[in-house]
Amino acid sequence: MLYQSLIERAQPLEYALDWGCLRGLGWGNVDKPRYILLHGWLDNCHSFLPLIEQLHESDDGIIALDWAGHGYSDHRPTGNYYHFTDYAYDIWQLIKIQEWSGVTIIGHSMGGFVGNMVTTLLPKHVSHLVLIEAFGLLTSDEENAHQQLLAGFQSRKKSQMAQWRPYTDKSQAVAARAKTADFSDALVEIIVERGIKLMADGHWYWRADPKVRSTSPYRLSSQAVEQILNQLRVPVVLVKGRDGYAQLDNALARWQDCVPQLRVLELGGGHHVHMQSPSDIAGIVREVSSS
Repeated sequence: MLYQSLIERAQPLEYALDWGCLRGLGWGNVDKPRYILLHGWLDNCHSFLPLIEQLHESDDGIIALDWAGHGYSDHRPTGNYYHFTDYAYDIWQLIKIQEWSGVTIIGHSMGGFVGNMVTTLLPKHVSHLVLIEAFGLLTSDEENAHQQLLAGFQSRKKSQMAQWRPYTDKSQAVAARAKTADFSDALVEIIVERGIKLMADGHWYWRADPKVRSTSPYRLSSQAVEQILNQLRVPVVLVKGRDGYAQLDNALARWQDCVPQLRVLELGGGHHVHMQSPSDIAGIVREVSSS
């Protein structure tokens, strides 16, 4: 498998929060990390391995986390769900508990949305923000708030009985994940490797909590997002994939003026551009974090 040597050099990490444990991998001085990496929805920290291999050159601490209900991190207790603000609270309390400062948050997709919010709440702890295929936040405005609420409640009820389908071998899981991927099967495999487990019945199952697929019953309004983004006072770089999510352009048109220190760069690749152009992004990260 790709990046096996990098995985073997990593330190397994575990952080106890008020509901359970977040886990991840670390390189260098993880007690005083320079970079905190936050992956996208239904991925895990292995999605950052191509970037970490390019970025890990010294003792600079790098921490790549699995979100709650993803990868090796705990599932939330029964009766709890995975609202966006819960992910943000996890990172907020983790940084506060560990007393980290001067960190650069690198967030992909959902990780970037969380990074937006956490950075505004911890200006003395987060010095730079790198967003990969993410800007602003998902919204629910007056015209669709009721529909969002109903869909969220129905989704939560349905998720209580949700289960993952079993696979007889890992290759089936790789093939299933590859159907929704815009990157190579070799890169899909490194995400699947951390995202799947062998159970007593001899089948492979996804580690992720099926409830992470639940629809959020509510989202912030556009006005609320604007107010939050107005508090982004650190250098921010948004990296877009040339073949990435078209919705990014709508978010930029709506909120770009809220972030005066925002730079927007485009690289070859899709929504997982950090896996497809890791060397270019590593150069961007070094430039930003040293400014």
